[in-house]
Amino acid sequence: MGFGNILGNIIEMRKAAKYRKMGANELLRLDEEDFYDAVDCLTSDAVEYDINNPDINPEQRWVYSLISFEREVNNGGLCQFFVNSSGACAPFISEALEQVGALHIKDVYESFLTDNNIDPGDLSFFQLESIDDYSDKEEAFDFNQFDDFFYENGEDFHDRMIAYARDHIDALLKA
Repeated sequence: MGFGNILGNIIEMRKAAKYRKMGANELLRLDEEDFYDAVDCLTSDAVEYDINNPDINPEQRWVYSLISFEREVNNGGLCQFFVNSSGACAPFISEALEQVGALHIKDVYESFLTDNNIDPGDLSFFQLESIDDYSDKEEAFDFNQFDDFFYENGEDFHDRMIAYARDHIDALLKA
């Protein structure tokens, strides 16, 4: 890890510490990018990287799931979301998409699951034995239609997610 990466990590850690001290009104005054980073930090803290944590509320679960979903799909597509640990959020994606009003993405996501007989609560097929398995998983289903739709509509989805988080900031801050 180079010095630039270390410095970047230190800056991110300082920002996260600042976000953790902010109240709802301060968070709501942040610009969109900082607000997104703050919500990512705060929901990750609440969930404690266990989406089934019984101590979190639905809003925390939905926003955490959608942030994980957005990050993975934007980085490598829906297959990457299913393959990585974020796939644990898959059972919550449809409901979360409905909550934020991203109904077109919800419909395409649910159609993809149905058309390919994928149970979002059982993604054991997507567990990797080796790095070489990834291409096999990616080739097993045609992810392109979902991925392309998401990339074309991702900005609207992102805006809806941010608006939802702003509207539910008090619930997101509950410990």
